[in-house]
Amino acid sequence: MFFFENGVMIKMNKIIIVVSIIIVSGLILYFWLIPKRKNTKELELTYKINAGIPFKWEYEIEDSRVVSFVKSYVIKNENKGGIVGAPVYTNYVFKGLKEGETTIIFKFVNMNGIVSKEEKHLVKVDKDGNIMVINRN
Repeated sequence: MFFFENGVMIKMNKIIIVVSIIIVSGLILYFWLIPKRKNTKELELTYKINAGIPFKWEYEIEDSRVVSFVKSYVIKNENKGGIVGAPVYTNYVFKGLKEGETTIIFKFVNMNGIVSKEEKHLVKVDKDGNIMVINRN
């Protein structure tokens, strides 16, 4: 180490060390906190119902050669203690089977089979099996 007048070289080394620590810490935090990319081989659509009401979401896939249903699972249930009307959120998971486009239709149906709401998701599956929504209405 070289020592210059008034300790200039010593101060430079301390600054370089502090800056290096900040950069390394920032990189570690960036890669640790960065959101993990979801598997694009599966598409998750979230729907809410209110507990205790006689409605449910049903789905229909227009072309089941392009997309298939995998599973559904509750991600958030605010129906603690049987509260009528408390929201329950469910994820519906679909995967691409072959390259192409199709529509996934969700219908909000009452216990008599009457549809009160309908939502359509135009989805595309690429040649690698990645699935994505390209239009929603």
